[in-house]
Formats: sequence, C-alpha cells, structure tokens
Amino acid sequence: MSPLEPSPEALLAELARRFGPHPVRAWQIPLDSDAGLARWLVACALLSRSADPARAASALRSLDAAGLDAPALARATPLPLAALLARAELRDPDTLAPLLIRLARGLRERCEGSLARLASACDGLEDLGSRLSQLAPGFGAAAVLAFLRPLRGAWPAAREVPLDPAARAAALHLGLIAEGDDEDGEPGALRAALALLPAAEAAGPAALGDVEWVLSRLGRAACARNQSARCPLGAGCPQRRAHS
Repeated sequence: MSPLEPSPEALLAELARRFGPHPVRAWQIPLDSDAGLARWLVACALLSRSADPARAASALRSLDAAGLDAPALARATPLPLAALLARAELRDPDTLAPLLIRLARGLRERCEGSLARLASACDGLEDLGSRLSQLAPGFGAAAVLAFLRPLRGAWPAAREVPLDPAARAAALHLGLIAEGDDEDGEPGALRAALALLPAAEAAGPAALGDVEWVLSRLGRAACARNQSARCPLGAGCPQRRAHS
C-alpha cells in the first residue's frame, strides 16, 4: 500500500461516518427479548421497501407513535396502515401494509409471538429460513437473511448465514477478502481480516454486523454494479485508483 493510499481501517472509518451503525444499534432494537425480535422483524420488512434506511426508520417511528407493535399490527386493517406507511415514502405501501399484518399474525399463530422459541426448534439454517419465510407470503429470502445476520452469534441455526452479496463485493474491492472467500457459510474470512486491523487506529465499526452493514451500503452504491465513478469513497475508492 502506498503511503498516500487510505488504509482499510481508515476506509471503514469513513464508511462508518457516512452510513452509521447497523440499524439494530442505530434504532436501539434489543434482540434479547421477544418484543425486540418482533420489532426487528417488522423493521426488516420496512427496510426491504426502501433504498434509504432513513425512510424505514421514519416508518418504524411512526408505527411506534401509533402504538402499532407486533401484537397491535396483527389486529390492524390495511388501509389506515398503508396511509401511515405512504407518509414515510416507502415503496408500495398498499402491499407492504398487508405484509406487515400477515407477519404479525404469522408470528402470533405459528410461534406464539416468540421468534427465539421458533429458532430453538430449528435444525440448521435451511429449516430456520424456511420457517421464517412461512410466517407471511411476501417475506422473501433477502428479508429473512437480513433479519438473521445480526443473530449469527445468538442463534446456532443462524451461524451459517452468508455475507450480504453487496457487502462481499465491497469487501473484495477494499482488499479485506480475496476472490473465492466467504461465498458460502458464515463470513469467516471477513471476520479474520477485521481481527487483524490495528485496534488503536481503527476508528470504524468493530462489530462484524456494523462492518457488513456499511459494506453492503457501499456495495449497493457502487461495487456490486462495478460503478466506481459513483463510489461514496470518492478519491479513496481502491477501484477508481486502480483504473486511473
């Protein structure tokens, strides 16, 4: 690395400043309670309908203000809920509202409101993912995996959740992992790379979940599309420097 090139820890620090921590931390969602897990499930459905997490955060705050936690969503009606979601400018509020209601009802009917209990009964990731997707039609694989990523260390069945594809593209471009690394299973190569970063110098996020989040935001903006000209890192983008 040239002395003029930003170090990986400096790039991660810049991404952390730009994108912030994982929504679980940014939105203070506790994952050690059934209520917190249910709130995170709803949040993942909101995130799936917006490229801008700030809009999903706004919708989540609106749900909270209206007293629409998971048990209340199970009793909600679609039209007023869709109007609330539309004010947050989420995509397709008329289909998102019924999805949230189905999720809340599936949570109540399939596992008595306890996602932790559902997870403890699962035999591996495939079983867990299948049961989560069965909570509601329309809650697809991408949303299921987004829900499970911050739970890798908490639920044995979630341990093998793979790295977000957009985050993997960004990690490759930043030199954190190599071609072929972390294509399947838990992101061991990225975890090992982060452990080697100088702790005293790394001002960026230390937790794997936070790093994966900022890398996924970077990847969706540029890396996964091979559009280095649009990279939020600007002149610090390794791909832009490589092609200059």
